Amino acid sequence: MPSESAQRPASAPPTDGSSAPPTDGPSTPLTCDDPVGSANGDAPPTPRPAPPEATPQALRRLPARLWGLAAVLGAITLVSRVIGLGRPSVLVFDEVYYATQAWEVSRRGVEQGIVVHPPLAKWVMALGVRVLGFNPWGWRVMSLVAGVVVVMATTVVAYRLLGKLTAAAIAGLIVMTDGIAFTTGRLALLDGFVAALTTVALALVAELVARPLDVPLRRRRSIALGVVLGAAIATKWSAIPVMAACIGVVGLLAWRTSTSSHERRRESVRVMGWLVVLPVACYCLTYLPTVIRFDDSSIGRELCGRTGQCDPGFTDRVSAIVRNQFKVLDFHQGLQPRNRYAHNAVAWVFQTEPVVLLSSACPSTDPVCDSQIATDTSTSHDTELGTERNTVRRVVGVGTPIIWMLGTLALIVVLVSALWHLDVRRGLIALWAAVLWLPWVVRLRFDVIPIEPARPGYSFYAAPLVPVIAVSLATCWTLLTRRWRRGAGVALIVIALAGAVVLYPTWTALPTSPGYLQGLVEP
Repeated sequence: MPSESAQRPASAPPTDGSSAPPTDGPSTPLTCDDPVGSANGDAPPTPRPAPPEATPQALRRLPARLWGLAAVLGAITLVSRVIGLGRPSVLVFDEVYYATQAWEVSRRGVEQGIVVHPPLAKWVMALGVRVLGFNPWGWRVMSLVAGVVVVMATTVVAYRLLGKLTAAAIAGLIVMTDGIAFTTGRLALLDGFVAALTTVALALVAELVARPLDVPLRRRRSIALGVVLGAAIATKWSAIPVMAACIGVVGLLAWRTSTSSHERRRESVRVMGWLVVLPVACYCLTYLPTVIRFDDSSIGRELCGRTGQCDPGFTDRVSAIVRNQFKVLDFHQGLQPRNRYAHNAVAWVFQTEPVVLLSSACPSTDPVCDSQIATDTSTSHDTELGTERNTVRRVVGVGTPIIWMLGTLALIVVLVSALWHLDVRRGLIALWAAVLWLPWVVRLRFDVIPIEPARPGYSFYAAPLVPVIAVSLATCWTLLTRRWRRGAGVALIVIALAGAVVLYPTWTALPTSPGYLQGLVEP
C-alpha cells in the first residue's frame, strides 16, 4: 500500500516527518520547528536523507513503551478506584439526578424527569445500570472507565507534547492521584465524562501540533476530533469553549499549510465542516431517542400537559426539543447556586473550598452508616473523659493543595515560555487551561462593562482541568537542567502519593474521626 507522501503531488511538502523532501521544494526537510520553511528553486531535485535530529521524537509513531506505561497507570487507576466502588451505598450529591435518569434511560430509552443537561453521559451510565442493575456498582462503573481514560490520555498528551517518557509518567501519576479526578472518576457525575472526552480531544490536537505539515493526518484527525467534541458537548455544554479552541488551532494549522488564497478558503470550509457542522450533527443525533420515544420523555410530557398535544408529528417533536434547548439555556444563565460549597473558580487554585459530596456522622440510622462503623471508645483518652468518640464518613472532592498551587504556577511559567519562545506546544497547554478555567471565572456581557464574575460553581467542575495541570507540571520539569530534574521529579511524585494517602479516606467514605483534616475538610 503506498504511503501518504507517495500519494501527494510532488510540489507538496512532506507530511509524515520522513526524510525525503519534495523535488521542487525546500532543499532541507521541513519539521514542526520550521514555521514557514524556505524555498530554493536552484536546489537539485534529488532527495537526500535528513539528519537524525531533523525528526523530533514527538513526530514518530508512539513507541510501545508509552502504551505500556499508559496501560500500567490505567491498571493502577482501575484497581485503586474499584476498591469500595459500592461505598457509600447511597446516591451521592448529583448522583440523585444523573443515576436516576440513567435508570430511566435503561428502562424507557429517555429521561422522564426534568433534565438540564444533554443525554449522552446518561446513556453511558445506563449501560452499567443495564448490566449490573440499579445499584452503586451499576451507576458508577462507567464513570470508573472514564476516569481510567483520563489518566491514559493524559500520559499520551504529555509524551506527544514533550517527547519524554518520564514526563509522561509524571503527568499520568499526578492525574491518577488527584482528588478531583479520583472522585469524579468513580461517582455518577457528568464532569468525569467531560474530562475524558476533552482530554482525548487534547490528545488529537496535540498530535496535529506535533506534526503540523502532515495534511492528510490533519484531515483524518479533524474528523475524529469533530466526533469527540460532539460527544463532549452532548455530555455537558461546558465543553463548548474547547470546541472554539480546537477551531482556532486546527484553522491556524490549515492556514499555514495552504499555499494560495483559494486553498485557504477551501481549508477554512473544511475546518468549519469538521469542527462545527460535525459536532452539531453528533449532538443532534443524541436526541434521536427523544424523538422516537417522545411520549415517554420529559419534553413530551410537558408538551402534552401544557397544550394537550400528546401525539405530535415529527416536526412538532423536533420543534419542542429545540424550544427545550432555549429553556435549558435560560435556566443555566439565571442559575445562582445557594449551596455553601459553590464558589468562584479562583478558589480552585488553592483547593480551600472543596465540595463535601457526602457527610454522615455514625453511628446513626443513616443508611451510609453500616454495621462496620461503630462507636470507637478504644483510646484511653476517650475512656478517661467518659465520652463516646463517633466516626464520620465523608466523600469530599478535594485535590492535594500543594500540587494545585504548584500546577497553577507551572501554568503561568508555561504561558510566559510559550509567548517568549513562540512555542506552539506550550501555547496549546496554556490555551487549553484558559478555555477550561476562564469561563468559570468571568463571563461576557453586552453592557458598558463587558465582563462580570461568573456564577459560583463547584470545585469538581475542574475535573477537565486536572490533566492540563499535570502536563504543565511535567513541562516545567523538562525545563529544568539535568542536575535538578531527578530531585524535582521525585519531590512531585512523593507529594502526589503522600497527598493521595492522606486524603484517600475522604474520597472513598472510609470512617474517620470528626476532626480528621480539620480546616481542609469540613465535618
